[in-house]
Amino acid sequence: MKKSLMTLALTATMGTVLAQSPAHASAPTAVRTAASAKVSVDAQVVNPYAGTSKWRLMSTASDVDGDGTIDGISIRRKSANVCSVRVTMGTRVAGTKDLYTSWGNPCVYHGDAPIDPVKGSEISILTGVGAHTAWHSIVTWRNGRLVLERSPIRPQWTVDSTVMVQEGVRRTRNANGEIRLVHTGVTRGNGNRWGGQAETYAYRNGKWVISARKQVVLSDAAASRVGGWHVRYLPRFNR
Repeated sequence: MKKSLMTLALTATMGTVLAQSPAHASAPTAVRTAASAKVSVDAQVVNPYAGTSKWRLMSTASDVDGDGTIDGISIRRKSANVCSVRVTMGTRVAGTKDLYTSWGNPCVYHGDAPIDPVKGSEISILTGVGAHTAWHSIVTWRNGRLVLERSPIRPQWTVDSTVMVQEGVRRTRNANGEIRLVHTGVTRGNGNRWGGQAETYAYRNGKWVISARKQVVLSDAAASRVGGWHVRYLPRFNR
């Protein structure tokens, strides 16, 4: 469904369709943030995926509510610590959602993709950055409105990639075909070995919960594949 919707949108819109990017091979680049209210909300206008003080259309190639028709996704940087997401269905504004963060406010559209088992695409917004860590807020459509889809351990989802730390989220399926998310975080130890933990998340009763946890030891090569998002249609790292 996703692929056909994107094809339809490319011929039906004025070139504002988001091109789904392939996974980047390197760690995320630095994103300018706003640490105080004195910073202009238009400071990131150079980034076509960053919100500004006015609504900015990011995608018209997505089916957010799962009804088989394309929807529009827009964002705006409402204030120094609030990023707003808006979804339009046809000519109607269907819903908006304010995302709050204390980790700066890059307010960058990361992408959208089916993440949980419910029909429709989830929307990923970069709402926080550290020296190298990225925090994403996931927004989804439930019961006629936009809501925050939290990770099992915090409101946001984190990914990372450095010479010492790798952290990522991978969408997969178990032996029964049920969708699972695997969150893995590892750090470099002695030599070329990395150690850490992998948690498996299952979607139950409208939220993600931890269904399994195990310790992992990885080689350099295996660890290099951990960082970032590994979900079809989402870029691996920030735009």
